[in-house]
Amino acid sequence: MPVIRSAPYTNIRFRILKACAGRWRTDTDTQMIPKPQPHGWGFFICGKLSYDYGGSERYAGARETMEKTRQIILPEAWSQQRPWLDHPEADIDAYVASLGKLPDYDLQAKLHAWKRDGIVIFEGAVSHKAIDAYLADIDLLIRNFRDYEIPVEVKGKQLSSREMDAFPDDLTGVKLNQMHWFSKTAARLSLTPQVTDFLKHVFRAPPTVCQSLTFWRGSEQPIHIDYPYVREQNPLSFLAASWVPLEDVHPDAGPLGYHPGAHNIERSGFFDWGEGSIIHDEHSQRTPMEFAQHLWARMAAEGISRQEFCPKKGDVLIWHGNMPHEGTRVKDPSRTRKSYVSHYTAEWAAPDWMRNHDIFGRPVGLFENGGNSFQPPWVDTLPVLPSWGRGRPLTARTVNNLARKLINRFR
Repeated sequence: MPVIRSAPYTNIRFRILKACAGRWRTDTDTQMIPKPQPHGWGFFICGKLSYDYGGSERYAGARETMEKTRQIILPEAWSQQRPWLDHPEADIDAYVASLGKLPDYDLQAKLHAWKRDGIVIFEGAVSHKAIDAYLADIDLLIRNFRDYEIPVEVKGKQLSSREMDAFPDDLTGVKLNQMHWFSKTAARLSLTPQVTDFLKHVFRAPPTVCQSLTFWRGSEQPIHIDYPYVREQNPLSFLAASWVPLEDVHPDAGPLGYHPGAHNIERSGFFDWGEGSIIHDEHSQRTPMEFAQHLWARMAAEGISRQEFCPKKGDVLIWHGNMPHEGTRVKDPSRTRKSYVSHYTAEWAAPDWMRNHDIFGRPVGLFENGGNSFQPPWVDTLPVLPSWGRGRPLTARTVNNLARKLINRFR
């Protein structure tokens, strides 16, 4: 369990949509209000614990003044329970020898690369057909963005797609969050067979998608590590990510830069965001730029140079949850870097709010290739892209919603 110290923060005003991370309770007026979970927010927006979806009548009034207890996560939360490959004594050869049927790639070599570098690359792992299907979903969304309530980030501001005045055809300045909830083609990219199989061995458990991010342009984001921002999983250290390039990436498009070997916590070190906490939230006393400066200094002290990854369409790069990485400088602004990024944890480490079941007890989402991509309960009544098919899961929420409509109709 994480080592947590509590510091009270009272009378903090939150403006939170239903899609923010949280279990749900019914208020006296039957309005569903989110109850925050221990480790954070829904979409890992840097520096944003409270999330404003805004606008939609569906979420009107989903605002509450509440007493908030800040979570201070200490370094021990990372160290107490780590994936087996993070331990110095991990015996990869013995583990692979103990397996029965092996996958169609060199698992032993990939696990050694993961332990040594914190990075694994699968070339040509995703079919162009699967990528083109997702691009078609994005094109449909761009043309009909007001028909959906996709969480988007526009120049740092969090919105619903329905709130936007216009949607740029080339997605300049726009990031799409959690598309795996709304697009089955996105969920399929997250659950690429070689990715889910490899992460199954990293976690020794089925991998579960925590979140996804879609963007068309190089981010130029300074060097950072994911876990201070992506921290719904418990334990904190059970985190990995994948990048599926949706096109060939040119060196001038601002490709991903990473620092092989720096995933080792003894080399990257911990960063104190304030009061000893290793995670970032709205009460942090230090900034992401200070975090970047800390990491640059650590990389220089450890003599770890940056490598850039210029993949082909359909390649996949998987990185460790403690891997320092960055968006390199975009030298040619006319070039795109169409990207789909997923974050994963072990199935047992995923938060309860993520899980959803129909009235027959079956999980809701996409479950294939040994991986999980859940659709949380609040997506039940939201419009999804046609790639999910015509039928919606028959859950308690959809049944209640239908019953409410029938009652109102015959009053």
